[in-house]
This record gives sequence, structure tokens and C-alpha cells, in this order.
Amino acid sequence: MSAGVARSLRWAGGMLAAVIALSPLPCAAIDWLVLVVDRSKSIDDRELALQRSAYVRVLSDASVIDALDGAQVAIVEFDTRSEIVVDWTDPATAARLYRDKRPDGLRGQTGIGGALTTALALLAGKGGRLVIDVSGDGKENVDTALLSGMRAAASQRAIEVNGLAIMSPDTPEIDRYYSQQVVNGFVLPVEETGDFQSALKRKLFYEVAGADPEAGTIDLAAAHR
Repeated sequence: MSAGVARSLRWAGGMLAAVIALSPLPCAAIDWLVLVVDRSKSIDDRELALQRSAYVRVLSDASVIDALDGAQVAIVEFDTRSEIVVDWTDPATAARLYRDKRPDGLRGQTGIGGALTTALALLAGKGGRLVIDVSGDGKENVDTALLSGMRAAASQRAIEVNGLAIMSPDTPEIDRYYSQQVVNGFVLPVEETGDFQSALKRKLFYEVAGADPEAGTIDLAAAHR
């Protein structure tokens, strides 16, 4: 881990503690949350299993369930195609259903735009606060124009898109790419796959805290550019 990223993560942890201390959770309820998970061929079966396990554990966590406070959750996985693997339900049920998901053998390219298309379709007609979380380790390599269009569509519909960028030697600046090309909110970099669970939980609490990016939301990609 670089010194800059380490400082950013320590700073973010302190800021999160301050947000929680100053404003009891939840202070900005999420009504509908789509979790978008990269399963493309850049992620091997072991890494995919670790990601899925992290989502199951976090969505089963009592503190997360309390913070989400009635939010409905759906889970989308993507490679060249995207798939709704868990349709709308409560967090605990989503965790139980996702626990049974198994690796799918050969997988395709990284189609983030298609995944956002599916996520936006899930949110069609929904009211309240709408959030999409995208996690992955690679750049769009299926349809860059579609990704750009879906990111713009999310912003037009006031749908928050935040990211967990899994850092790797193959894509050393994937957090910056997510910040510039994928999300309209904040990005949290994950240096090691084993850190994914704690980063995912931290990101969900950032979202529930509900700070506006221009008013101090943690954008770790921007913090170490």
C-alpha cells in the first residue's frame, strides 16, 4: 500500500467516526440500494468467492441492517453480460439468497455499462433515495459509450453511484478511473482482496451518513490524486 493511500484510509476512518459521532445513523435513509459486483475474468474464482462472502457477511451484520433501516436491496453481477442474482428484498434475506451463489465457470469481459443499465432498470419507478454501488477491478472493455450514457442517466435521475475499486498491478489507477468514468459520488480503494469486507461495510456507512460530495463526502480517489 502506498503511503498516500494509507494516509487517505486513516483519514477516512477518522472522518467516518466523526460523522457517526456527530449524527446518529441513519441520518439520510437509503430506500433502494443496488449492489453491482464484478465477476469478469480478471477476477478468479477465489477472489469472487471472497467478494461474495463479504457481501453476505456485511448484509447479515446487525449494525448494517440497523443503519439501512428498511432499505430494499438487490444484487447484480456482471461480466460481458449482467445478471440480477438477488431481486429486491431486505438485507438479511439478500445475504441468505446470495450465500447460495456459486462461481459460474468461464466468464467474460468487463461490462460496467451493461451492469449500470440493469441497475437503472431495477430502480425505474422507485421513489426516495436511490443508490447504486459498483465494485470491481477493471475498466470497461465492452461498450464505453454505454457506460458514459448510463453514468449520465444516473445523474439526471439523481441516482447516486458510488464505487469500491479493487486495486491490482494490472490496473494500478482503477480508483481514479472509477472516480472519473464510473461513479458520480465517491470511490473507496481496496488495496487487498482480503480488505474488501471492511471496505464494503465502511462504504455503506458513508452512504447512510448521507454527506454531499461538495460538502465533504469522502472521495478517496480525489484525496490522493
